[in-house]
Amino acid sequence: MKLTPRVSAVVAAAAFSLVPAVTTGPAAAAALAPAAAQPVPAAHAEGSTGAGAAARAQWRTQRHEALGPFRSGDTGLWKRPSGVRVMQVKARCWGNNARLYISLMFLRKWGAGDGVAKNAQGPCNGKYIYARIHNAGHSKYYASFSVTKKHTVEYWVQNYK
Repeated sequence: MKLTPRVSAVVAAAAFSLVPAVTTGPAAAAALAPAAAQPVPAAHAEGSTGAGAAARAQWRTQRHEALGPFRSGDTGLWKRPSGVRVMQVKARCWGNNARLYISLMFLRKWGAGDGVAKNAQGPCNGKYIYARIHNAGHSKYYASFSVTKKHTVEYWVQNYK
């Protein structure tokens, strides 16, 4: 394949500029600047519609602890933050062909006892096991853990808001 001399002619033509060498002052500099480099007024900037100040929904960690080593145990009570409807307990443990059982519990008002909001289970292999509830309406919750062999359980209490 034979290269043509047209490529070198294009490169040589690009080296020359059509802009006069004697331009001074801010008006001349603004005229030479590309349109993308010029500042945009705040009223026309992207994302300045007033609703852009609202925070995006994300998982927030309410509590993170490691418990044990034990065969069964539970966390202390925690309160559901106002406006939160999705909550989860994320837990993990390691080794010995053991299984981890999680119960996300809610506390009923007026001494009516506890209720199970969600149960989850999985192997103790270091991967996360989730017990997630939607449309959470009670104010106080806790999690109960049970492991088939004595292990340390690391857990996170999270809410989505």
